[in-house]
Amino acid sequence: MTNSPSPDQYVKLFQFTKKNYREVYPALKASIDGSQVGKTVIVTGASQGIGQAIALEFAKASASNIVIASRSSAKLEATKAEILKVNNKTNVLVLSIDITSEVDIQKLEQAVKDKFGHADVLVNNSGQWAGRGNIGEVNVKAWWSDFELNLKGTYLATQAFLRLLPKSQHGSVITVGSIASDLLDPGISSYGLTKLALNRFNEYLSLENPNVRAVVYHPGTVLTPILDDLPDIKPFALDTPELAGAFAVYLTTERAEYLDGRYASVNWDIEELEARKDEIGLKGLLKEGLKGVFSA
Repeated sequence: MTNSPSPDQYVKLFQFTKKNYREVYPALKASIDGSQVGKTVIVTGASQGIGQAIALEFAKASASNIVIASRSSAKLEATKAEILKVNNKTNVLVLSIDITSEVDIQKLEQAVKDKFGHADVLVNNSGQWAGRGNIGEVNVKAWWSDFELNLKGTYLATQAFLRLLPKSQHGSVITVGSIASDLLDPGISSYGLTKLALNRFNEYLSLENPNVRAVVYHPGTVLTPILDDLPDIKPFALDTPELAGAFAVYLTTERAEYLDGRYASVNWDIEELEARKDEIGLKGLLKEGLKGVFSA
């Protein structure tokens, strides 16, 4: 008889704190309540799933202005309606754009400038996986399209945000990464490589911009359409999208300054992380290329 794998298999594989969570917990909720008052927040890929959950959590945390962007205007309008249910005082700007288009990114930048004057937070959530296929057989256009959206799109949105953030102010760029950056699984090379590159991109972003808190994070194993091609992962998809959203909000707070230029996972306990912040800084933990950084 074969034992069934633990539903926490992927959580434990990259365990950094002794406690781990798969849904929003009291300490996390308390850390973000009211934290976004007066802020203008941009969320890409906000039309559904994790992106929509991120936008909703920023609304719950009292963000004054939320800019939601993706290709589907109809789905964005649905997200806007949900945001206003959560917080009817939040100003919501809907922008239907292609994140890989320089022209569309310029439209986003100008629209935010015209409506709100500046931006305080960017959440780079837009991403895709073109589908499973080994390097020797996968279609080159499909393989490269992951780089176009996951990397180029993130770069363009981040560059626009840096122009929207006043140099005299501190802002946050939070990028949705993945544990796929540290996994070797046949057939996911394009996705894994782009997520790996985002880790290093985040470090450069932090290094070059002292007024920006830059963090890349694993949003958890959430049941999203991307798992349709990964049926073996579905049994482990027990993390709530709300956890991914709440953790993104936490990363924009001053309490999370110790994670600037680093990688983190939504599953990790923030109280344990904060207790280890001096160690994280002194040892250079949670940065790309360093081994053993996930050991508790």
